Amino acid sequence: MNGRNPLAVLEGTVVRGKKLGSKLGIPTINIPYPLGATQVQDGVYVAEAVLLEDGDRTVPGVLNQGYHPTVPDGDPAVEMHLFDFDEDLYGRRVLVRFLEYLRPELVFDSKEAMRLVMLDDIARARRWFLDRGELQP
Repeated sequence: MNGRNPLAVLEGTVVRGKKLGSKLGIPTINIPYPLGATQVQDGVYVAEAVLLEDGDRTVPGVLNQGYHPTVPDGDPAVEMHLFDFDEDLYGRRVLVRFLEYLRPELVFDSKEAMRLVMLDDIARARRWFLDRGELQP
């Protein structure tokens, strides 16, 4: 666990989402979760995904847990953007570690407004890993 105590841990199988992240240029993996399973509040987190079927390879990123209120159709989910990652994980088991809370879920006036805040979330999460020497600039 890289010497860290995560705020929460969730294990699940990657499922197909609405493809909204990909359409916005910020692809995500999606993991359904039972309500209350992570024992942390819904929102955006610095996180890492452990690819359980790939030698426990760990990939840093940023995730949103919750109801995705700007585009509310569908069940609650954990949606995680993995940094510098372009592999198909559908149907694969992952373990997600919630490392640092960034902000609550927000309702945006447009998908573009949401995309701009997501880009800021990504930058903040990257900085978190960079500051700890766990990511190369």
